[in-house]
Amino acid sequence: MQHFDLALVVFVQAALLVAVVLLREPKLLIPAVVIGLPFEYLQTQTVDTFGESGIGGAIRVMLNPGKAAMVATVVVACWRARYDPRRLFPRSGVLLAALVVLFLAVVGLAWSDVQRPNNATLILALYVAFVFAAPSLIEDRRDLERIVAAFFVAAIGLSLLAIAQRILGVFQWRAILVQSDAYSYRSNATFADPNNLARFLAVTMALAAGSILALGPRRLTVYLAIPALVLAAPALIATASRSGWLGMLMACFLVVVLAPVPRYTKVRINAAAFGTLGVLLGLLLVQGGSDAARVRSLAHGADTVLGVRRFLIRAGWEMWKDNPLVGVGTGSFQNALLLVYNWVMPAWAKTSLSHTSFISILAEWGIVGVAGFAFFFARVGTACLRIYRAAGDPFERMLGGWFVAALVEILFQSQSEGRLFEEPYLWLLLALVAALEMGAGRRWPAAEPAPARAGAMEPAAAPLPAEPAAARA
Repeated sequence: MQHFDLALVVFVQAALLVAVVLLREPKLLIPAVVIGLPFEYLQTQTVDTFGESGIGGAIRVMLNPGKAAMVATVVVACWRARYDPRRLFPRSGVLLAALVVLFLAVVGLAWSDVQRPNNATLILALYVAFVFAAPSLIEDRRDLERIVAAFFVAAIGLSLLAIAQRILGVFQWRAILVQSDAYSYRSNATFADPNNLARFLAVTMALAAGSILALGPRRLTVYLAIPALVLAAPALIATASRSGWLGMLMACFLVVVLAPVPRYTKVRINAAAFGTLGVLLGLLLVQGGSDAARVRSLAHGADTVLGVRRFLIRAGWEMWKDNPLVGVGTGSFQNALLLVYNWVMPAWAKTSLSHTSFISILAEWGIVGVAGFAFFFARVGTACLRIYRAAGDPFERMLGGWFVAALVEILFQSQSEGRLFEEPYLWLLLALVAALEMGAGRRWPAAEPAPARAGAMEPAAAPLPAEPAAARA
């Protein structure tokens, strides 16, 4: 049975890779990125075969269909813009922020002890190129709705698999996720880590909640957003990710606060949501088990929650104190910890990778990196707020609010589980922000007639056409 599960997932991932290659409609590449990125199975299982750097490492990374779709997006966008290269440089504030991070990563290799940069560094160039190229394929409202629908489809599929992993015991492909109680399994679906699954589900649940509030009963919400929200909730619990749980609460709270609905409605929704959450937590604690134990650990102070992260944080701090300006170099945290700062590690420690993104930046890039980190999020956050304030209708305003919530969630969870600039969905969000800044949310496909104005929320200077009747059906 286990071999059948693995064969089925390999078949689905291979089919997605083939679909990316054979895809005829370039605009569908972005939804393919959304759906394909969670399939980290093959790239995780082939680490020992291909390694983490060089040509073999690049081949291993491309076994992820989402990243293969990113490469295809860049190639297609460059080909389409061969006579007008300016299309690859959208007027967006996030482009400079992306270039600053890439510059720090590349320059940081100059004083790094790592002889060969790992794929986390090399693929950053692909992510930045994707941010430049993707907006040229996200031209109108229909493209945005396809991408939103892809998030919901991916969340539904991953949630079903995560629930089956926990209840039925199928496709438990990472033995390290079996907890110490010897019977509970942390669901990770096709992600390499359950915390990565929790991060995706938290972001998508916030998007689903915002879509329901902003759009009301439509095809996108009734058939996709509501099922995604309902299924993702138990799947998020099955991940046993404390940072994912807290991140979901934070992201959904922000989405509701920023939703284009009356203030009184926001208060009622938040009161009902947190009241229901309190009841469910009470039932969980009464029932007991591994999930209840992880919930109780949140109240036991920083020492219990941080666990092994304490000595990793201390090691990063020591690295920064010895190299305050520019740090130990890109990708050198683990190498420096094992060779120079191993006196910080306790005898029982088995983890040597940093779990706190801010400490990683501080240790590897120093004060210069912290300044770049602050510039990146200030620039991107400003762009998200600009989209939110200048929105012409509820859908566009919802997306602006969701960008803020997703950015906060990714930043928050990366302080506990790492993977900040290595998170591919962060760069997908940046591409969407750039597309919204270029006016994608205010345009309808050329084949559809522009309907009359629809809402009081539209600014008088630049009114946004109402949604066509066909889309409301």
